[in-house]
Amino acid sequence: MSHASQDTELYDSNDALRAHGIIPPKKPSRSPSPDVPTESERRERSRMQATVADLDEELETADDDEERILLRLRQQRMQELSISTKMARFGRVYPISRPDYTREVTDASKEDTSPVGTDDSRKGTGVVCFLYHPSMDTSKLLAGYLDTLAAKHPATKFVSIVGSQCIPNYPDHNLPTLLIYRNGELRRQIVGLRPEIGLDGLRTTLADIELLLTAVGAIDKPASGQQNSRSKYSDDEEEEEKLARSNTQGQDDDDDDDLDWD
Repeated sequence: MSHASQDTELYDSNDALRAHGIIPPKKPSRSPSPDVPTESERRERSRMQATVADLDEELETADDDEERILLRLRQQRMQELSISTKMARFGRVYPISRPDYTREVTDASKEDTSPVGTDDSRKGTGVVCFLYHPSMDTSKLLAGYLDTLAAKHPATKFVSIVGSQCIPNYPDHNLPTLLIYRNGELRRQIVGLRPEIGLDGLRTTLADIELLLTAVGAIDKPASGQQNSRSKYSDDEEEEEKLARSNTQGQDDDDDDDLDWD
């Protein structure tokens, strides 16, 4: 009998034994190893994450063709840095006085920081004006949260002013109040840390405030893929944002009488 016939009979016998559970099943074959990236692919991936300094170092030894590619990447990276620096120009809460209001709040909200020609180039700057009472616990709580959010979202301008100094005779029971501006317009008024707008008095959390400010447009949602940011909002958060929008929108008309700017 030939070796081929013997091998075939052996395989058939083994299959029969496995079918009856007499010998263990065959071990699964190893899946093929993923393709190893080529040197060109590794270099391209590295360049997409390279800083300006990295590109400058590579330019020193690049040939003419490579130099054109690297210079184009360097220009792109410089533009990205310029936009990022321009947008992230605040980073803290700025105390203001009543005479500063128009310049630091209304006019500041008209400034465009996004590149011309983009969808965001005419939306202005988000400005959050924090009206507070220095001895109120809720004002102290919110002040701490706003300090954190101002550092986390430096493209949004945060300012603070004592409520009665901003609006004469403004009632303490309306404090703390947040006035949200964009493009020179008062977009929202958030009066107190009330359950109707998704807050809970002294039990209000930093996440509650961040979610509400994002919902009303004071803080921009992070772009997809942005570092240290959520790439999308969960279904529950979307529902909370809708609730926050509807409550703060309905509140605008009710509170207009309290805002006497004259």
